[in-house]
Amino acid sequence: MINMLTSAGLVAAEKCINKSLQYDPATQNALTACEGKILSLQITAPAIKIAVLIQEKSIRLMSQWDGEVDTQLSGSMIALAQIAQTPVHNLKDSGVTVMGDLQFLAHLQKIVQQLDIDWEEMLTQIFGDLIGHQMAQTLRSKINWTQNRAKTAQRLASEFVTEELQAIPSTIELKEFYRQVDELRLAVDRLGARFNNL
Repeated sequence: MINMLTSAGLVAAEKCINKSLQYDPATQNALTACEGKILSLQITAPAIKIAVLIQEKSIRLMSQWDGEVDTQLSGSMIALAQIAQTPVHNLKDSGVTVMGDLQFLAHLQKIVQQLDIDWEEMLTQIFGDLIGHQMAQTLRSKINWTQNRAKTAQRLASEFVTEELQAIPSTIELKEFYRQVDELRLAVDRLGARFNNL
């Protein structure tokens, strides 16, 4: 019964994605570089396996795939959703295990980031209204939390390098340095003019 619901949900999700792709020729063209490739998603919570096949400027979502795959991702639904915004080289503490072609994964990430799909609608098609809505809310809050943490970490790292290590000057110090350089240039010009008058 669960497999039947998952398969029905995947059919609905596939239609939703491919319909969105019809209005996005640039993304369709980007998919041609991945023609015939397979991405395997091993979702741990909830436990679902999905194979994504790229074909003819569209995708196919399958619950069963026995052949070879180009890239395999394993992790929870939340962790997998978060890596859509995370560079491939920065997956160390993401909770996602990656095997296979990283270049293919990076290309897919770029495509996903440019898509504008109603993911909540898709999740409700797969898991039902109540669970799908709750999952969408959880995904949104986790992704927002991750993005906020990333921004905070970037700001703190910048402050640490600038203020604590004093490895690079602060904006105020740079402005003061440029002001002093301008004053020195003016003084040299004045001195040169006096020398020429003599």
